[in-house]
Amino acid sequence: MESINERFTLSKEERLCSKKALEELFEGSNNSIQAYPIRAVFQQTEETGIRIMVSVSKRFFKRAVKRNRVKRQLREAYRLNKHILKPASGGVNIAFLWNSNDLLPTAKIMEKMQNLLNKINESVSDTSTTV
Repeated sequence: MESINERFTLSKEERLCSKKALEELFEGSNNSIQAYPIRAVFQQTEETGIRIMVSVSKRFFKRAVKRNRVKRQLREAYRLNKHILKPASGGVNIAFLWNSNDLLPTAKIMEKMQNLLNKINESVSDTSTTV
């Protein structure tokens, strides 16, 4: 039986909202990993915890209904697979960006998200051991 302590939620504290943090994430020399059609830009921080943001450009989907569907799928895929990420020290800020004109089934997005999170986990653990 599953532990009650492990809940698959995505709380307000786990969302990246700060303008300053977003500027640092996109302007700094940060890491970027792609599992087509999802691109993840991430940065290690001194703060604890993992914070994410999801973005789908109007360039790919003109209609808000489709953009919202893809954002919902990305958040759901992260929410169910966030246990993969285990930063050694500090925290991580991650931005998930959609890079395709195609709508994909949720199962495919889940698979891509798992690949991305595994790559991010490896990259974060590599940099934390070298610092």
